[in-house]
Amino acid sequence: MNAMNLIFRLSFPMIILMFIATLPACDKSDSGSDPNIVSISDLLPRENEISGWARNAGSDGSWRATSASELQEQINGGSELYTNHGFIEAAMQNFSGTVNTQSGVVCEIQVYDQGSENDANAVFDDPNNIFASPVTPTNPPSSKAQIRKDLFSWTMKFVKGRYYVLVNILTSEDKGQEVLEVFANNVAGKIK
Repeated sequence: MNAMNLIFRLSFPMIILMFIATLPACDKSDSGSDPNIVSISDLLPRENEISGWARNAGSDGSWRATSASELQEQINGGSELYTNHGFIEAAMQNFSGTVNTQSGVVCEIQVYDQGSENDANAVFDDPNNIFASPVTPTNPPSSKAQIRKDLFSWTMKFVKGRYYVLVNILTSEDKGQEVLEVFANNVAGKIK
């Protein structure tokens, strides 16, 4: 074996590794050049996008999960609902604002990419996820949406495309339903 052939055989794997390293990194949340693919976090309202409501910062204010174990860490005890129906990734963001005269109200949005509309519908219809006495939204974000009023909160769930969305606002005020619908429609409007 001549010296050039030996050098080529030894350096070829290094050349391949250097070539691969120059390729752009891409994960399931990278939009790349396709404007129809967005990060799941991009579906959440941005700062000051909803007047009077500010994003809460820090680990209590938001999270993102891209695996079943990460989801389990975030919603301890509730992840099976999603992982049993095609879970891909999820993101959550809290906002603080005022409802009537009640300040410091928290609205939490959770968006779950279930991979397909069928799987998102399966989460919505799962027997472990039934709303007792659901209320029909006044201004629904999609054709499949329900609201539940509890003693101190309002909760909405809806499906749009492959996404299952859960929005909760901690207020007993009737105006809480209206605010809930504003947040839900904001998210639904970003889902293509």
